[in-house]
Amino acid sequence: MMMTAIALLMVAPADPSVRIDAVPGRGYSAVVGTFDSGDFTGVMERVKVIAQQRCGRQGVRFGRHYFDSRVDTTRNVMLIENLKQNFFCFDPATDPYKPVPADWTASAAETASASVFATRFLDRLNRGDAAGMAMMDPLIEIKKADWDELRKGVIQHRESEDGTLTPQLRGWLNNPEGAAYPGAYALFSVIDDHPGIVGTCGGILLHRVRDGEYRVAQYDVQFISQALADQQGLSDAELDRLCAR
Repeated sequence: MMMTAIALLMVAPADPSVRIDAVPGRGYSAVVGTFDSGDFTGVMERVKVIAQQRCGRQGVRFGRHYFDSRVDTTRNVMLIENLKQNFFCFDPATDPYKPVPADWTASAAETASASVFATRFLDRLNRGDAAGMAMMDPLIEIKKADWDELRKGVIQHRESEDGTLTPQLRGWLNNPEGAAYPGAYALFSVIDDHPGIVGTCGGILLHRVRDGEYRVAQYDVQFISQALADQQGLSDAELDRLCAR
């Protein structure tokens, strides 16, 4: 009997339940039951299918998702709990967001305008100026506490404030698959020359709403400290590989 009980404890959770709750004025929220973190991609694909079924002939746009995590000590795996994925339905016929031609290219003026926007955003984030929150896509649903955490990540490894954050254009993407909106996107890496910072990973993705108008669709910048590089004895090539993971 004891062996049976132990065996049951070691069984992985079944496919999690998915419940769709209406959120007045904001669409819907998919509420997902507990599941193994290794199943995250598959669960999110399932949520996508269920959301598309809910919206029927309409299109679906996904907003922010939230979740908690904990370790299942009986199986030594990470569990995802209380996951909520926000989404809403829209009519493609009246959607103001249109794709750009596959061969669309940004003009020099467009690229310069996007670079100015990215520089302004980084400056506000660097100073902790909450006005930068309004530069982010509403789907991100950023709150002041989130903004403060982003800034904490920016400054926590610095040895002084003598330096700058500079966006560096990596390229333009036309109608990228998986993006919330069709259209053109500018991808920037971030150069940080503050003492104590040896490099950065990730970058900033700007959605071109229309000519000369942008918003931050994604912010994913990690700052690598000089202390970590020294501790691990990381070479430039190893830093590049670290960012490629």
